[in-house]
Amino acid sequence: MSDQQHNAAHEEEEEFNVYDMLPPAGTIIGEATEEEMEAAAALEVRHVAFMRLQDMYIQFDGSSYKDLLKDFQEFELDSTKFWRTIARRLQIPYEWPIRIDHANGPIYIGETEDSREVEESAE
Repeated sequence: MSDQQHNAAHEEEEEFNVYDMLPPAGTIIGEATEEEMEAAAALEVRHVAFMRLQDMYIQFDGSSYKDLLKDFQEFELDSTKFWRTIARRLQIPYEWPIRIDHANGPIYIGETEDSREVEESAE
């Protein structure tokens, strides 16, 4: 077997789909610290505020738009950094839809379109 064939065979063995290992929605996969619960709650508040602002269909002038864009980018950066840290600590793929119960602390798998389709087909 040539080196090229060996490398190709080795790459095939290592390929996997992170979604194939995804536990069902609602599965508890860890526990958040107090600091993580507070940070998750603060990010959720910012997210909801931005969503409500988007739903208002307000028109902005150029400078307001730039300020708002900066706020959105800062939120996305903070959110990504937070969830990457959680995923790294739990040793799970970043792409998994995880949520944190802000009041009690369990970290669990959130709902996805696929999990909702499974529920609907079961009815």
